[in-house]
Amino acid sequence: MTPEVTDPPKVTYSAGCAIATTFIFRAYLLFSGGSFPDHWRRVRDEVDAGGLDKLPSNFPFTKGLWWMVDIAHSSRMIGWVQEPRNYMPPHPPPSRRTFLWKTFFKFIVNVIAHDLMASTLAPSPAFDHRVRDPGDGPETYLTAIPLLRRVPYILAWFVGTAASIGVAHNALALVCVGLGNSSPTLWPDIWGRWRDGYTVRKFWGYVHQ
Repeated sequence: MTPEVTDPPKVTYSAGCAIATTFIFRAYLLFSGGSFPDHWRRVRDEVDAGGLDKLPSNFPFTKGLWWMVDIAHSSRMIGWVQEPRNYMPPHPPPSRRTFLWKTFFKFIVNVIAHDLMASTLAPSPAFDHRVRDPGDGPETYLTAIPLLRRVPYILAWFVGTAASIGVAHNALALVCVGLGNSSPTLWPDIWGRWRDGYTVRKFWGYVHQ
């Protein structure tokens, strides 16, 4: 993927990494032997030690393909028997209508937050997404900004990035749950509550997903 297809370059890099990593991971799962695939089991498949016909290694090709796609995009293992339930935001109740309204509200809030933070960063050349020219001076880098102004810029970048991830998560949840292809219980918040990050483990495992 070239800059002519995806611009700015960081989008090219991210897209390339996502495609390559996912492809390699899926290929490994499809062709790996032994008991590794059967170790990763979804709760909804109702797999148990005695139900060998329900183990992933015995799935029909089509069902195995979707199982493979599912695990490749389930970094938090939500809905799997390996889900770290003690260090995840609480699962939403199964009420579809309530979930859709709340998620839509979060989507709007995240869109506004992302737009505001982008407006905050716009005046700073240190956050310019264009490819840097060798002739650019030091004033185009974050270190050229005075410290008292640098901290707000960094915080704005952090909030904007978190909001953009929240937008994508909310949008996907609205589509999947709205179409009836997914249960609201499988869509806990992408971020935990800041007030719960009072230990290192809580911060990295609960607040910062």
